[in-house]
This record gives sequence, structure tokens and C-alpha cells, in this order.
Amino acid sequence: MSNLTPEQQTAAYAPCSVVITAGAGTGKTHMLAERYLYYLRDRNLSPLEIVAVTFTEKAATELRSRIRSLVSQELPQRLDLIAELEAAQISTIHALSARVCQEHFQVLGIPGDFQVLDDLEGKVWLGDALQQALTQLSPEIFQVIPYSLLQQVLNSLLDDPYTANKALNQGIQDWEQLIRHARTQAVQTIVNDPVWQPTGEILSQNQGKAGDKLEGIRISVLDAMADLEVGKNIDQAIATIVKVNLRVGSSKNWQDMKAVKDALKTLRESVKRVTSQGLLDLALSDADEQLKLILPALTEAYREVTGYLSRLKLQRKVLTFSDLELYALQALESSQVQDYYYQRWQVFLVDEFQDTNPTQAELLNTLTAKAELTIVGDKKQSIYGFRRADITVFDKFRDRIVRNNGKEVILSTSFRTHQTLIDRFNQIFAPLLAENHQDLNAFRQEKPNSGRREQENYLQVLVIGDPIRKEGEEKPPKPNKAHRQRVEAYSLGEKIKQMLDRQTPVFDKQTRQLRPIEPKDIAILTRTWQPLSVYEEALASLGIPVAPAGGGNLLATRVAKDVTALLRFLANTRDDIALVAVLRSPWFAISDRLLWQLRESFTKQSPDKEDRYWWAEVQTAQLAELSRPIKVLQQLLKSRQSEIPSRVLQLADRLTGYTAVMANLAGAQRRLGDWQGFHQLVKDLEQGTYDLFGVVRRLKRLYEQEVAIPRPVIAINNAVSLMTIYGAKGLEWSLVIVADLSKERPKSHPAIRFDAQLGVAVKSKNNLGETQT
Repeated sequence: MSNLTPEQQTAAYAPCSVVITAGAGTGKTHMLAERYLYYLRDRNLSPLEIVAVTFTEKAATELRSRIRSLVSQELPQRLDLIAELEAAQISTIHALSARVCQEHFQVLGIPGDFQVLDDLEGKVWLGDALQQALTQLSPEIFQVIPYSLLQQVLNSLLDDPYTANKALNQGIQDWEQLIRHARTQAVQTIVNDPVWQPTGEILSQNQGKAGDKLEGIRISVLDAMADLEVGKNIDQAIATIVKVNLRVGSSKNWQDMKAVKDALKTLRESVKRVTSQGLLDLALSDADEQLKLILPALTEAYREVTGYLSRLKLQRKVLTFSDLELYALQALESSQVQDYYYQRWQVFLVDEFQDTNPTQAELLNTLTAKAELTIVGDKKQSIYGFRRADITVFDKFRDRIVRNNGKEVILSTSFRTHQTLIDRFNQIFAPLLAENHQDLNAFRQEKPNSGRREQENYLQVLVIGDPIRKEGEEKPPKPNKAHRQRVEAYSLGEKIKQMLDRQTPVFDKQTRQLRPIEPKDIAILTRTWQPLSVYEEALASLGIPVAPAGGGNLLATRVAKDVTALLRFLANTRDDIALVAVLRSPWFAISDRLLWQLRESFTKQSPDKEDRYWWAEVQTAQLAELSRPIKVLQQLLKSRQSEIPSRVLQLADRLTGYTAVMANLAGAQRRLGDWQGFHQLVKDLEQGTYDLFGVVRRLKRLYEQEVAIPRPVIAINNAVSLMTIYGAKGLEWSLVIVADLSKERPKSHPAIRFDAQLGVAVKSKNNLGETQT
């Protein structure tokens, strides 16, 4: 117990179910391993009676390793436990689901030797199968829902079939009633806000002189508040509060005019936060009438497609991760299967619970009905909403555990930094996170400074602004985005270099002593990975070693675009855009000026032959610069008939020196890593065949579905890390720089939204071609 904080001890040794809210850096993995040990040592359970669920394979491996180490240290004589740990269920939720399916395949009517497709395999397989399924649909469906829209919508529904089924089963609801309910809920949110009551008290207790304009506003706002509390005159009351004018009133007519104005401002902002969500403006429109036409056709299409896909999967003996969860749920509908697991598994430990989706929640709810349950999570750290993770699941399980006499524990001691910085974080995030905020305390009190005042600025905001103009000077043109990024990158690079040169002290967690900062202690994080190449170039130019950015999507890299263009052209020589992209890329580095001249010559020679393709024209061009590209492309076109696509790429590299060019560009290691990663992707997509067209078709679907394929990790010792905020979850550095914050977040307009209780909403177009949802 000595190496646990009091909070961790309470969580690890609770003799009942427990829900643990674990803030960032509070040692939850260490605590989970101790709790597992508690069940072995103090409760005399076998590892075969305990299930530990984590979110990733990497996390599962780490947890198993920590538990094995703890058992070896604390219970060295229990060799039986060490042996049983190797067979213990310490895994992801998908591995747990797979086990249920494998043990009860006969109940489910699925092949016992089924194979599980990983994320990429599943998306590629599903893309091919969905195309086949769509050809089986009735033509009448496409008269109601255009093919492209239906394809997008079905892709989204198939990502979460459990919720999709529930949402579609809602059918055509009483939407007017739903609107009334939403408005009521919005009003309740306003009146239940913590600022509502104290604001009302301040306004009631402070009265101005009659005739003062602010006094009139105070009275009208109090009337509006009274109406909202009873749900009367809602629109008028909301308008009264939102339109409050604070530029009126005379201080001589008030005892404390500032208190009244502050209260009115607080109330106005509170109401605006709710009205900005749009729930109070809901009304039936043409989109709802359009949805009434779409829903029956969509439901029919979904049923037919899922039926077709299920039959195809059974024939091929393959299942996706979603299938595993659904089949496991189906197996657990049997009381015999339930009893089997109730007797077998006595305890469940579930990590990262804030990222659980509704299907997984239902599965865990059934499996843990008679078990002791520990869940660990933090709603603030939920980052998998795009995978249908639902943070309300955490609240529901917390209520269940507390209701059944379990404990709720909050881990608030962070081991990642010192108290001064933690205090500033608390101050910043308290108003931003509101009711979800949780104050953290630092385990370490001492600060890493050498006594110099400038080194105690542990939290800094750096703004790259426009240059100061002298009086009479014209305003310079606003720099473009790329220029601003370069300025920011080089400014940050200079600051990092200064800190390295000055040997700024940082705390070393291994020695628990201060030491000079090194490049490996520093990370630059951005919301997306695209800007990271700019920072990499800037730091490298200053002689600062950089670990190439590993975050982001391989498909969005420059290398991926170059290779995809080549494959597209080799699959279809009439793809003019692909050919131009290949010619101007590092494959051949033909200049834009030459390409323009080439196009002009095509037009002069054959002004009436607009239907001719670039490849036909390029082969007749009398330009020395094009002789080699023509010869290479002709050779590659010939090789596609006798070589698998990945071998064609190797040949292309040998003939053009593509990777040699990459090796001499900025960020060479990252580029070469992307080449290796994309080459492996092509190997995976070719599936051992010579089908270049199939590879291009599958790549196209991956691009269309915006599939995120991780870039290969490149390890470099003692270098500044560059990665996305998303990819940095769970990692820590002595100095973290969050860059490119001026970039606006792109607006998301998905083709469909669906909810188990609310039903389905589909993006469509009205008669004027305007998008509506």
C-alpha cells in the first residue's frame, strides 16, 4: 500500500464495485494492476475468474505485464497464478467478444473457424461487398434516395449496426412532440444552470429609481425569468434576456449598479450558451416531409443490404469487429450462455470507459449483471466520438454502481507535473469544462527552476502578430496561411534553441532530480498532422533533431498522393488528371510551364480533337524532356500484366529513382517511412493477386470513406517529438508546445445522424438544390 496515494488505495482495495474518475496522469494503470492483485491476494480469486478490458492491444499488453510483475514481486510463491495469468482474459473488448463467439458459435449458427477482419481489412472487404449489395436493390429505392447519398448513409449505419437498428425501428415519429420535448429540455437547462438562482436574487434585491432604463430592463428580465420557470411565453422571455442592453442606466439611480449589470451579463451569456445549440428554434420544415419519403426506402435498403452482407460473411467465414459485438450480444440472449459466464467470471475491470459505445455498453451490462465491476474513465478525455463512443454510458454505469452500494472514487493527484502548473491548468479549464471540470493536485510540489525569474513562466501564450506600422505607413497585405505557419514555426524553433542552449532545467522522473533540458523532453502538438512538416523543416534548419511526425493519415501524405496517381494512371491511361499529377510529381519532376506548353501544342495541332486523351498526345510529343517519362510509363504499363501491383511500384522506383529523390528532400526519413507504409498498404490491398484495377478501386473507397490509416512510426533517439494532440493521449514531456491554434476547425456535415431514441435524420436536397437536414 505504501506506493499508492490514499485515493488509489481506496479504489484498489474497495470490497465492492467501484467507479473511478481518473484525471490525466493520475496513475490509473498502476492502480488497476494493484486492484487486480487485490483480487488474487485478498479475495483468493484465480486470474481465470477475472476479466480486464482495455481499449487497445498495446494497453492490454502493458496491463498484463504490470500485473505479472506485481504478482512476481508480491506473491513469488504462487507459481500457479503466474501460469494462469497467461490464459487470463486481459484484452480489448473485441477480443472478449470474439471469445464469446468462438465458445458459442453453434448457438449463433456461425462457422467455428471464422476469421476476424482487422479495421483496414474490414473496411476494404465491406467496401467491395457493399457495391455488390447495392446492385441487388430495387430500382425504386434509387428513385427516392440517390445512389451516392445511399452509399454514404449505409456506410455510416454499418459502422454502428446496433444503434442503426434501434434508430430505424423508431420509424416516423411524432416530430412535433419531439420538438416540444426538446424545447422543454432546453428551458430546463437554462433554469437549472447554477447561475440562475443567484442571478435572480441579485436582481430582486437591487432596485433602481423609477424611470431609469436599466430599472425597466431589470423588471422585464425578472418577469421573463418567472415565465421560463413555469414554461410560459418562452420565445418572448428568451428574447428579453438575450437582447439585454447593458449600456444604459445612471449610477446615481442605483446603490450597486455594477452588481446588477454583472448579474444581467452572466444571465445573458448563460442563456446564449443554450440558444446557440438551436433546440429552441426547432420547427417542422420541408426537410421533415422529405424525410418521411426517404425513411421507408432507407429502412428497406438497410435490411436488404445487411441481410446480403451477413450471408456473404458466413460464406467467406469472416466477421468484422462490429459483427463480433453483435453476435456476442446475440449469444448472451440465451439464459444458458448467461449462466455460463456468471459462474465463470466473477470480476470485471474496464479501463477507458468514457470511450465505450452503446453496443459495448450493452454487452458489458449483461456480462457484469452478477459480477463485481470496476470501471475507470474520465469524460473529459473522451476522443472517440467519431467511432460512436458515448460519454453518457459512463454516467449510466456510475449510477448503477452507486445505486447498488458501490463506491465512487476520484483520482485527482497528477504525477505529471508540479503544483504551480496544475493550479494554472485548473484556473483555465474550470470555466471551459463547467460541471465536467475536476480540480487536480500535483504529487510533486517543487518547481524546475534555477532561481531565475524568466524561467518560472511555466505556461505561456505566444502570439505571432502583424508587424508594427509607423504612422503614415500603408498597411501591408495580410500574410497567407502558409506564410503565417512558417513564421510561427521558425519563431518556436528559435525559442526551443534558446532553451536548449541555456540548458533550462527540467525534472527527471527516473532520478527525481533536475537536469538540463534535451530535445527528447520537447513535443510540438497540433490538431491535425498536416502543419507538422512545416515545424519539422524549421527545427531541422536550426540544427535541432526532430522525430518525424508519426500522427495522421497515411492516405493524406504527399507520398500517398504520388503513388495513388501513378496507380490510377496505370489502371486507366485515360485518367488525364492522374497522368498530369504523375508527370509533375517527383516521379518525373516535369515543370508546370512545360506541361502548359505541351497543352498549348496539343490545342494548336488538333484544335478539333478535344476528345483525345493526354497519354495519346504525350506519346507523340517531340520534347526531349518527355522521352524518358514516356519510355518508363510504357514499360510500367507492360509490367502491370505480369507483375503484382506492389512489384510494379518497386519497378517504378528503380526506373525513376523516386525514393532517391525523397532521400534528398526535407523530412527525408518521414517521407521514406511513408513510402514503406504505402507500399505495404498496396501489398495488403492486392491480396496476392495481379489485380491492379482492384487495388485502385479499393484505394478509391478508402479515400471516399476517409479511412484513417496510421503512418509508420519512426524512432529517433533524443529528438523533438512532432505529433497530433489526438496521438499524444497518454504521453508526457517536460515541455509541450501546442501550435497552429489559429486554424479554424472544419465544419462537419455528415450525410446521416442517427440515435437510438430520436431516430434518423438524413441530409438531402430540396427542389431548389439546397442542402437540408
